[in-house]
Amino acid sequence: MGSSVAGEFVDTLIFCSIAASVIGITDVGTFVNYVAVGFLYKTLVEFLFVPVTAGAIGWIKKREPSYGA
Repeated sequence: MGSSVAGEFVDTLIFCSIAASVIGITDVGTFVNYVAVGFLYKTLVEFLFVPVTAGAIGWIKKREPSYGA
């Protein structure tokens, strides 16, 4: 999760830096809020979907053929 959180932050910062001017964010306080809310939302969604992702990976691995094992 640690590397995912770091990646989410960098991704959010890059996206928000590009999108802020397009949607009219001009002051630093609003930009910081925009980045913080976006980061927290994306991280929360990723955290909530960990069990779903783990289940899907487990399901796929059970059905994968094992070659040469």
